[in-house]
Amino acid sequence: MLRNSSRPIAFLAAFLLSCALASGEDWTRPRPLRAGDVIRFVAPAGVVSGDEVRRCRELFEAKGYKVVVPENIERRHLYLNGTDEERAAELNEALRDPEARAVFACRGGYGLTRILDRLDYDALAEHPKIVLGFSDLTGLHLAIGAKCRLVSFHGPMPLASLNREDGDRKYASDLLWRLLRTGTYADSPSPEAALTIPAPSPAQRPKALVPGKATGRLTGGNLSLVAATVGTPYQIETKGRILFLEDTHEAAYRVDRMLSQLRLAGLLDGLSGVVLGSFDGADEKELAAVFRDYFADRGFPVLAGFPVGHIPHNAALPYGVPAEIDADAATLRLLESPLAAE
Repeated sequence: MLRNSSRPIAFLAAFLLSCALASGEDWTRPRPLRAGDVIRFVAPAGVVSGDEVRRCRELFEAKGYKVVVPENIERRHLYLNGTDEERAAELNEALRDPEARAVFACRGGYGLTRILDRLDYDALAEHPKIVLGFSDLTGLHLAIGAKCRLVSFHGPMPLASLNREDGDRKYASDLLWRLLRTGTYADSPSPEAALTIPAPSPAQRPKALVPGKATGRLTGGNLSLVAATVGTPYQIETKGRILFLEDTHEAAYRVDRMLSQLRLAGLLDGLSGVVLGSFDGADEKELAAVFRDYFADRGFPVLAGFPVGHIPHNAALPYGVPAEIDADAATLRLLESPLAAE
């Protein structure tokens, strides 16, 4: 009798979850990029090279886009690409531009958290556009999600993988441009399979740390920035979410400390699943032990070794889009396009 009754209960739970994803939050999606669209380059974090930025502009213009680069994009203040006032003004100009269809951060680095409270989120909500970046840009994505409920994109940047389209970088570049143009990751006769994020190669498939399958909206990014925004108005929202994390040049004990901060803040409670990307710089055995300590007994699926982070094959992931994690099949699949219908 108990076995017979478990099926309708499981079905009801899945149905209620799908309803929550559909109606619980209203997220705006930017429209796809088309030939002739304006992409604005910004440098709100670390110092950039003007020559490298201009070479990337030429590469993107060859794809048919109009690229706007600020005349004074190459600045320096401490280890930042300009003062807080300069960087915030540059980013706000791009966010306010009704002609721009995308804003690409040239690189990550440091300093986004210094200007999050100076940005014009109302203008972005009024003129939705694709916002792209990773690493330090995690802070901006979390703020956009909190203030605008606008889908944005964690992915490679003009000076990080998009400046070349050969070798290992071809995977990241091809995935990103396809995602921003069509909303899909790969050619497929099946609409469902078309939104599955492919592995760079069979040898680079992620592995299940905890088995299972679950659905939830995507959120996360660079662990250092996720931890740095705890207790602020831009703190990550994790209830019912699939959390993806990555970091670079962080020892295992520092990853441990940041995960401890999330746990103590209650932000590891109520997750649907976890996707662990690249954590270069940490001892692999120590890091594996840390991840087991924090996630093995949580009761939700966990994938490790996913192609996201400070690596050449950095797959673009959209914030706020309902997705399905299947640790047994080692897949992450978007349940909706991150882009608005044409």
